[in-house]
Amino acid sequence: MSAGTLENMRAGHTTISAGTMERLVAAIAADAFRVPLQAVRAGVRDGQGQLSVSLALALAMPPLAELARNARAGAGDYNVFQQAASARETIAARIQALAGTSVGRVDIRFTGVHAETKERVV
Repeated sequence: MSAGTLENMRAGHTTISAGTMERLVAAIAADAFRVPLQAVRAGVRDGQGQLSVSLALALAMPPLAELARNARAGAGDYNVFQQAASARETIAARIQALAGTSVGRVDIRFTGVHAETKERVV
């Protein structure tokens, strides 16, 4: 370290409370799953030195007409398990980036459906 670096460092300790971590995780999950924050419940605990995350949230569901149109066009499948796996990776990476905490597991339980709506411009 250079002398300039030492001058800018301050002694102290920073912690994130469990409640704050739960709210942070809930916000990250809401963004990853495209659902309102109110539709997400998050729990965190120490899992052998890594954060274990438990989520209960609504599943974002595109309008059924859009699903049918995409199926007819052969434009991919809507697979809930693939969506959850992708979101699990996103959530773990964002927690690591924002809180500096390694995530060991992310358990996801869908508890309802949040119907996505497309706003119409008239």
